[in-house]
Amino acid sequence: MKAQWLQLRQKLGWQGMTGVVLLLVAYAFYIAVLEPMELRAGQAREQAGTPGQRAALNAQMREAELRSPTAMLEKFYAFFADSRGVSGKLARIHSLAQAGGLELKQGEYKLQRDKDARLMQYQITLPVRGGYTQIRTFIARVLGEIPTAALDQIRFERKLSGDPNVEAEIKFTLYWVQP
Repeated sequence: MKAQWLQLRQKLGWQGMTGVVLLLVAYAFYIAVLEPMELRAGQAREQAGTPGQRAALNAQMREAELRSPTAMLEKFYAFFADSRGVSGKLARIHSLAQAGGLELKQGEYKLQRDKDARLMQYQITLPVRGGYTQIRTFIARVLGEIPTAALDQIRFERKLSGDPNVEAEIKFTLYWVQP
């Protein structure tokens, strides 16, 4: 057997032996990788006609439509649509401040409207007086309960070093879709 192998090697040369090795590797690859893939592809083709597969395909198509730029933009604007409106949000902010034991002073309210944009901004500057943790809790509750509110700026000032209360100026911006 060994003699036959040596004769075959001599007849084929190194190029022929390389070809034989490559053929063996290609066959092993076909058996190990391609044949199972062909089997799975055939099974998938057979099942593609079932109602469950059609429903899954339709769901994938709807999901792709929802990812279109227009649908994504509409979903973005829908996030800012709120039935409470600005007055309801302001009332909620004031009730959160009172519930937190904060002393509210006269605030500043400014509407910013861009005629070309659908998103409107209402800037609120609230001077408050209370404990530091009360103010932080108030801000966290506002941002948690009104997801379209943004904290723009906060400034703390303590009049006396031993005073447990601080005065703060809090600037929020409320966003909503222009009707």
